[in-house]
Amino acid sequence: MDCSLLRTLVSRYCAGEENWVDSRTIYVGHREPPPGTEAYIPQRFPDNRIVSSKYTFWNFIPKNLFEQFRRIANFYFLIIFLVQLIIDTPTSPVTSGLPLLFVITVTAIKQGYEDWLRHKADNAMNQCPVHFIQHGKLVRKQSRKLRVGDIVMVKEDETFPCDLIFLSSSREDGTCFVTTASLDGESSHKVVKCSIFSF
Repeated sequence: MDCSLLRTLVSRYCAGEENWVDSRTIYVGHREPPPGTEAYIPQRFPDNRIVSSKYTFWNFIPKNLFEQFRRIANFYFLIIFLVQLIIDTPTSPVTSGLPLLFVITVTAIKQGYEDWLRHKADNAMNQCPVHFIQHGKLVRKQSRKLRVGDIVMVKEDETFPCDLIFLSSSREDGTCFVTTASLDGESSHKVVKCSIFSF
C-alpha cells in the first residue's frame, strides 16, 4: 500500500509542509551548511542532561499521593476513612485515619529521600567534565552542555557522557575497548572498530 498521500496530508495539516524533512543531516562541529543547500531546516535536539529522578520540588506531593493511592490497600483504607467521616458509624474515623496517615507519611519520606539521592547522582553525572574540540582547540565543559554535533575526545578509563560515534582511535589498528556495565550490567570488554580513520 502506498502511504505517500497519507504522509503528504499529515505533513501538510499537522506539521506544516515547510517543516517536513525526509532526511536528517547533522553538521559536525555545528558548522553552517554549504551554500546552495536546499531546504535546510535547523533541527532541535534534546539536551544531554541525565534525569533519572521521578519527582521535582513542585510535583512531589501530588505525584507521590497519586502513586500511593494507586495501591489497592491504601485506596481501600482511604475509602473506609471517608465512609467513617460521612456516615455515622460506631467506630471513630481516627482508627483508620491515623494508621493510613502514618503509612503514607513514612512512605513519602522514604521515596523523597531516595529521589533526593537520585537527584544528587544525576547532578554528579551532569557536571562531569568532558573534553571536546571547538575551532581546533580542546575545550572542557560539563557533560550536560554537550550538543548534537560536538566532537568529543574520550581518554582511557573515562565514561561516555552520551551516545557517540567512534571516529578515531590512538591505536594503530583503529580499535578501542568499551564496557557497557552502566547500561546492561555486562563488565566484559567489547572491541569497537573505527570506521573512518586513526591517528
